[in-house]
Amino acid sequence: MLLKSSLFLLLLSNIFINNLKIMCGISIILLLLNITLNKDLKNNLNRMKFLFFLYFSTCLIQLFYKQEGRVLFKIANFYITEEGMFNFLLNFLRIFNLLMISWIVSAKKIVSGKFNKYQKVIETVIDLVPQALVLIKKRMRIKWFFRHILKQIKVKI
Repeated sequence: MLLKSSLFLLLLSNIFINNLKIMCGISIILLLLNITLNKDLKNNLNRMKFLFFLYFSTCLIQLFYKQEGRVLFKIANFYITEEGMFNFLLNFLRIFNLLMISWIVSAKKIVSGKFNKYQKVIETVIDLVPQALVLIKKRMRIKWFFRHILKQIKVKI
């Protein structure tokens, strides 16, 4: 019960706090919790390599998107500003913290009942993310792509 309530508090603070120092502290706490409570941490990290790369690249775009504020340096016609760097770090830490919270919830089987099936579906979809690019390269129609994902979910559950 204490783990559930502390994870809930970490989740709420992750959503509502905009201070980078506190977010880094939450990340360290969640990393330590994952190291102690999650036996599959190494597998989770290996499965998420592509997803981390995809999300990291979208966060990098945020660096160039925010053009107002104090300029740190200039690349061609784009400026990297303090506000852009702040948004990049804050958003990346938020998603990383949410992933670590979900790994703890998954490892400790905190979610039970009907929601446990949804957790398996989400894990299956995350596993299929790297396959999405392969299927797009084959110029597969969106309808067939979704059918492929649904078949994989049906097989695994």
